[in-house]
Amino acid sequence: MRALSCLLTLCFVSSAALAQSLPVGLYEGMMANTGVATTRSKAASYYNPSLLRQRQDNAFSLNGNSIGSINSKSEGSTFSSSLGLAPSYLSNLVVGDSLVHEFFVANTLQGLFAWESNSNENSFDAEANINRMVSGYSMAFKSIPLAIQFLARYTEVKTFGVSESSYPAQDIYVISKNKSDYKNLNVALGLSTHFQFDHYTFGVNFNSRGLSLYNLNKGTAKIFTHGSPNPGDFTVSESQSARATVTNEEGKLLIGHGFKIGNHEFLTDSAFTEESGNLDRYTFAQSFGYRYGAADGHQLLCGFSHRFGSDVDYFGQNFNTSVGYSWKTRSLRSAMGFYYGKESTTIESSTVGVIFGSEYEY
Repeated sequence: MRALSCLLTLCFVSSAALAQSLPVGLYEGMMANTGVATTRSKAASYYNPSLLRQRQDNAFSLNGNSIGSINSKSEGSTFSSSLGLAPSYLSNLVVGDSLVHEFFVANTLQGLFAWESNSNENSFDAEANINRMVSGYSMAFKSIPLAIQFLARYTEVKTFGVSESSYPAQDIYVISKNKSDYKNLNVALGLSTHFQFDHYTFGVNFNSRGLSLYNLNKGTAKIFTHGSPNPGDFTVSESQSARATVTNEEGKLLIGHGFKIGNHEFLTDSAFTEESGNLDRYTFAQSFGYRYGAADGHQLLCGFSHRFGSDVDYFGQNFNTSVGYSWKTRSLRSAMGFYYGKESTTIESSTVGVIFGSEYEY
C-alpha cells in the first residue's frame, strides 16, 4: 500500500510540474509566451501559424533555449529539477510563391526531477525524467489570412523511487522499489487566422483534441516486509497496479490582440486550454507583452501572464514573467533574457531560468 500511495502522490506532483511551461520563441518567450497577434513572429507555428504569411525570407531557428529549474512543495513533499539545457523551439521556414511552410519542434518541458517526501514513519526518494513536446507542419496561405496545421504531441514520464516505512512499536519495517513508465503520442489539427489593420492586429488559433496513436502506462512495485504478518516474518511481494497518471493537453483556443505605434508594440493573449483529465472544461490564462525597438535594430521585451480559476484566490497567486533583449547582426537575430514563475494554489511551485536563442534568415 505504501508503494501505491507514493506513486499516487508522485502523480500529483509530476502533473503540477507538467503544468509549468518553459518560454517558447525568440520574441514570445521573453514576453511571457505572448504572441498570437505579434508582428514578425519567431515562433508562429506555436502561437498562430497564420502569422507566417508576414515572413519574406527563408529562416532556420534554434531559439528559446533555457537553463532553469522547477521546484514544487506540497504536504511535506518537494519536487525539484536540476539545472539543465533544453532547446525549446527548433524550426525550418520555407517561403514559397503562394504558401509559407514551417516544420517545427517545440519543447515545453524537459528535465530530470528529484522528489523527496517525509511524513511520520514514511519516507520516499525518487527521480523522474519528464519530456513534453509538440511538433508538426504548418502551411499558411499568402493570399488570405489562413493557416492549416498538423500536430503531433508527445508526453513521456519515467520514474524510479525507493520508499521506507518503519513501525518500531509493532517491529514492522517495509522497503519498496517503485518504477513507472508513461508515454502518450497523439495527433491533432489546427486552424488559425489573423486580421491586420494600420495599428491593430487580431489573431485566433484553434487546436483540436488529440487522436491517441500510442499510449503506454505501466508500473511495478516490489515490496520487502519484515515483521508481518507474523513477528519475525520476511516477505517479498510485487504489484503491477502502481501506475502514474499524467494529464495531456487536448483542445486549445488562443485569442490575441496587438497594438503597434511606432517602435512600441503592446500585446495581450487569452488562452483556453483543455486537459485529458478534465474534458469539456478549460483553464483560462491571460498574458501581456510589450516590445520596444526597430524591426531591424535593438529591441527590449517584457511580459507577464496569469492563470485564473476556482483554485486561484487572488492576483499573483499563479503567474509568469520574463524580460529580454534582442539584437540583429546582418542576417542573424539573437536574444537573451530571464524568466520567473510562481504558483501558490494547491501546491507551492516556482520556476526560474535564462532564455537565449537565434534565428538565421537566408
